[in-house]
Amino acid sequence: MVNRGRSGGCVTCKQRRVKCDETKPECRTCQRLKLGCGGYNILKYPKIKFKDQNHKFCNNAHQYAVEAATTLSRSSECDVQDREVARALTSRRLSEPDTAVPFFLNHYASLGRDMGSTRGFFEMLIPAYFSQREESALSLSVSALASGILSMWRGDGSSFRSPRKSYFRAIKRLRIATQDPIERGKPATVLAVLALQTYENASAVYDLRWASSMHHNGAASLLFSMDSDSIDGSVRAYLRKFMLHTEVSTAIRQKQPLKDIAYSWIGSKDTTAVPENPSSALDAIGASVAELQASYTQFMTKVGSTTSFERVLSEWMAKARRVSAELLAWAEKVPDHWRPLRLISGRDIDSSIPTYQSVCELYPSCQIASIWNLWRSQRLLLAKITLASLNTFSDLSRFGFAYEKCFGDPTDPANCKQIIQEMIDSVCYSIPFYLGNRTTRSSLTDFTDTTVLLPSQYSVGDGTRLVREYLNTGRSRDDHRRHIIAQGPWRVMHPLSGLLTLFSEDCGEVIASFLRPGQREWIRDQFLRVATLLHLPSDPINDVKRSESPIELANAKAEYLAREIRKGAILMSGP
Repeated sequence: MVNRGRSGGCVTCKQRRVKCDETKPECRTCQRLKLGCGGYNILKYPKIKFKDQNHKFCNNAHQYAVEAATTLSRSSECDVQDREVARALTSRRLSEPDTAVPFFLNHYASLGRDMGSTRGFFEMLIPAYFSQREESALSLSVSALASGILSMWRGDGSSFRSPRKSYFRAIKRLRIATQDPIERGKPATVLAVLALQTYENASAVYDLRWASSMHHNGAASLLFSMDSDSIDGSVRAYLRKFMLHTEVSTAIRQKQPLKDIAYSWIGSKDTTAVPENPSSALDAIGASVAELQASYTQFMTKVGSTTSFERVLSEWMAKARRVSAELLAWAEKVPDHWRPLRLISGRDIDSSIPTYQSVCELYPSCQIASIWNLWRSQRLLLAKITLASLNTFSDLSRFGFAYEKCFGDPTDPANCKQIIQEMIDSVCYSIPFYLGNRTTRSSLTDFTDTTVLLPSQYSVGDGTRLVREYLNTGRSRDDHRRHIIAQGPWRVMHPLSGLLTLFSEDCGEVIASFLRPGQREWIRDQFLRVATLLHLPSDPINDVKRSESPIELANAKAEYLAREIRKGAILMSGP
């Protein structure tokens, strides 16, 4: 009989159905496994009930199931998968997921994550996964995702380029779950859909194509089926925070307004049911950044067509300054141990680790480093749009607008240049933290290879308060190393591809002109290094071979690859 723990056990142990030692405030089992201990003030597990409210939203959920099934039916492997699904539902997990799932849960869903920086998905995944039967939709979805990731680490660069059998089994089982009113309302079903969206995102990146949002939209519909008054209310709240983050990131990348459903999540009863952290606070500001960008893009297409140009532009600049102030205030409020710890190459870290200007900035985790780079990308975006407005204004003297009325601050051009340079420098300083001295394709041997060197706070022994706080984050040296090796290249792919895309967009050459000598080439080389580490396509387009010089070839290749990767990453976390 499965042991669900004593009646006084913590929430996480009850969800995982393991014995809890009831240590307060966090049990030792959760601490040892690096899980967020859910505490003890909650209803007993056997009293959980799911309230069926799907009559309100079942049409959307049913439509998602139909679309997923239609996608599957178009596959040439459908007939084969029908037999595979039947076999999977009556048997234990296949041998590959038995190896892949623990690898994925440990290196991607556990290490380097905590509730203080959570966005909701990965942190909720482990307890939910262990509470499910092995043939459940969540179990099969996680197995599909884990199998693709582990195959990449084993040297199969095409692991995500063609759907694996485990992916089709998960789709089949998910279709069954979404047709059941009770299963449809469970958090595990939403998590299964988001796991498949994560699989789709990775597949799109490796295929250099636009990612489909089918699973993401399905998850949004299914969230309405979850009972906010049940024990799963906090899970629903965290998942909505994760979905909101995705919506904000997508809107910024697509230069589009935020969707109505995302607005309904900001400050809703659900999202305020769990503690706010710096990540969710930044997403709220990011929603304003997305709106500013979308309104500016739309507005600039109508320049000169209306007599209200001066008033509208003045209002837009006032909003941009307000949002910029909110971003600066956010940085002042983050925990002290979140702040980057600056190291110098040759003194604090090995000189074999590539750095920009001999500087490396350390962070407690890849997740926190990426939140900082998201903050930098938002500040960079505001500075870019402000700069574009200034350039547009210089061409509009015929309208007779007074500069002071539109912009108000004659130092705006210099401020924009300074912000752009500082933000790009800071991104560059974070690169060594993510990558260390790695230059070859990732493999499982990286985790034990003593020649792989990573900048580490553990090697800094000056005894300062900041260093002590870094060392007291509760992670061992080995855990810290393993999570950076696993997650670092993926995490840094976003800010690097974002910078290269920024340089090739409108006003991009003006921004690139602000860079220090050789900085653009350094960013390009680091991005191509990431592409190598992640087994990304090495020769994505033949047209770039027409370039006249090796430098032009490298630039064209990197910028093309960056643009194509961002299509696949459109629904991913990060800048």
